[in-house]
Amino acid sequence: MEILRRVASFGAPIEDLRQICILFVRSLIEQSAVVWHSSLSDDENTSIERVQKSAVKIILGNRYKSYKDGLDKLNLVTLKERRDEICLNFAKKCVRNPKTRDMFQKNTKDHEMNLRHTEQFKVQFAKNERLRKSPIIFMQNLLNKHQ
Repeated sequence: MEILRRVASFGAPIEDLRQICILFVRSLIEQSAVVWHSSLSDDENTSIERVQKSAVKIILGNRYKSYKDGLDKLNLVTLKERRDEICLNFAKKCVRNPKTRDMFQKNTKDHEMNLRHTEQFKVQFAKNERLRKSPIIFMQNLLNKHQ
């Protein structure tokens, strides 16, 4: 964030500041997001989002009105949406990879009925909240949601 602040103080163009934000700030925030994203609480999500909100304020300076407006001006999405996208892409790559495809097994039909909404992937049953928030179950649900 300090790099972004210093470059902004020299009057760098908004596009350059946006690239610095993506390369230096967002890359650190999203590091290993596939592993830890599913277990974040709402407070932790808010704290992480606050980092990007500060970066958007620094980039836009006096032109900053609101976080949503700033994201629209800079053509960015919220970090939660971005982490969901990263997890979904990871899960799709795992489905295509023969070594990891067993983590996301296809559902098999036990009957002949045609249903409107069938889940394409099996979702592992979880007895407790800790397992329910695990990355594999989160990505199994994510794959079913975005079939």
